Amino acid sequence: MAKVSPNILVVDDDVVILKFIEFTLKGLGYQTTLAKNGKEAIDQAKSQHFDLIISDLYMPLMDGNELVRRLRQTPEYQHTPFIFLSGNNEEDTWIKNLNDGADDFITKPIKQKIFISKIKSHLKKAYLRKDILDCARKDDISFEKGNLIYCANRIKPFPLPRKHLKTNITAVYSDSDFFMALQDTNTWGIIIDDKANWAISILDKITEIVSNHIPINILVSDADDMDKLENLMQSKISGFLFKNLNPKLIIHQINSNVQREHDLKSKYLSALNSAAKRSPIRFENEFQDTIQDYNIQILHQPYDKLPGGDYYEIIDVDQNRKILILGDVMGKKWDAWFFVPAYIAYIRSTINFFVNRQELDFVESPGKFLDIINEYLFKDIQLTEVFTTLSIISLCTSSNKISIASAGALRPFLYDGIDKTISQLNIVGTLLGVVKEIKYRSLVHEFNKGDKLFFYTDGYTEAVNDRTGEMIGDEAMFYILDNNKEKEIIEPKDVELELTKIYNVSKFDDDRTLLLIQRN
Repeated sequence: MAKVSPNILVVDDDVVILKFIEFTLKGLGYQTTLAKNGKEAIDQAKSQHFDLIISDLYMPLMDGNELVRRLRQTPEYQHTPFIFLSGNNEEDTWIKNLNDGADDFITKPIKQKIFISKIKSHLKKAYLRKDILDCARKDDISFEKGNLIYCANRIKPFPLPRKHLKTNITAVYSDSDFFMALQDTNTWGIIIDDKANWAISILDKITEIVSNHIPINILVSDADDMDKLENLMQSKISGFLFKNLNPKLIIHQINSNVQREHDLKSKYLSALNSAAKRSPIRFENEFQDTIQDYNIQILHQPYDKLPGGDYYEIIDVDQNRKILILGDVMGKKWDAWFFVPAYIAYIRSTINFFVNRQELDFVESPGKFLDIINEYLFKDIQLTEVFTTLSIISLCTSSNKISIASAGALRPFLYDGIDKTISQLNIVGTLLGVVKEIKYRSLVHEFNKGDKLFFYTDGYTEAVNDRTGEMIGDEAMFYILDNNKEKEIIEPKDVELELTKIYNVSKFDDDRTLLLIQRN
């Protein structure tokens, strides 16, 4: 079957720009749908599926920031590439756009070559994400953890026999319930009752989203209604189930479909994990190191146990010096992990080149290293499509100094062993690759006995308290450190365990890494 061309939603209140973009995209063979404001875009997104969204920032009725926030709250558009168009070149505006959920931005006036390059790049990454994650949605693919989604008629649902099914089945009665169920668990298949008009009306959207990775079967009331069957066969469905069959035959057919999907996904997931294990970029989940009376501990937990965007590196300079790096490529699982080796390669080669050269003293000025690496990344069109945070920590035991530079990372906490106080260090900086020429600041700190440095990625702060429904934030990290500050050595695993208990966190929805530096 020929691959359907990408469907792109373009949102702008300027008709001239809409037509220019439509002309450009159609020249690439892409389908386009146009909207003049955010409200029109929301309506379009409800009725059909889009592979990428391009939106102006400033529009009447609903601006681009509200549009991206609302779309990101919709399960089927949580990971769809979203690109802003704007004549605003201010760095704070760009960062706000990214924080609201955008993936990239293109400045006006539009330069066609750059525009086309960015669109192709984001589509390519989106298809990579879709192909991999749809086939390996969960690392635990047991029948008990999997799920069948049954799109039913709310008033009179057909009673599917559940007793002898190999897996769980979830009945849904609206499009919002369906897309939520699709995100929650590994899905073995979708069954749609032909009397569930709400599902039949968006059948094309459903098939586009799940592509060929999740089988869709239509539960048919009248096997002799050939006009209806032929119309349904125009969609990319896998087959039919007939209500007039013996319930045992319906069960057998459903179980056979589930078993086939289980076998295919088991083989695919095994191949992916095998590839990851052979990668030169492998991080231990727990790492511990010492240098003189300094203790270094790291807890690294990828999202859903699959490689993700968090990365760290420990570089031994000599018997008195170490360089530690901690970063986070935006994204989850494989879509972020694809870019980690490239970032690590840049960082390793740059550090190795400058570490013993007089023009760059890592102990005093790790910020200069960030200046250099940022300039390299900005020039690399492949990597500047994805953004990363990075903290550089230089540790020198001969001078008992620790110096820190940050590119968009969360501010670490410092426990002062003499004053018995905790403070959040004021070390911030722009994400790598966003602005070409920028100067990163270095913070140099005398590190005394009893001092503790507490670094962490946003997989912790963005975890949700099950009781309140709110993210736990930096305050939770401060509280846990304050609770344990008198311990000679704080164990990262104890920090995470205490965090989950006190703040009612049942799961983490992103990669997470803790880095603790303590002097005894």
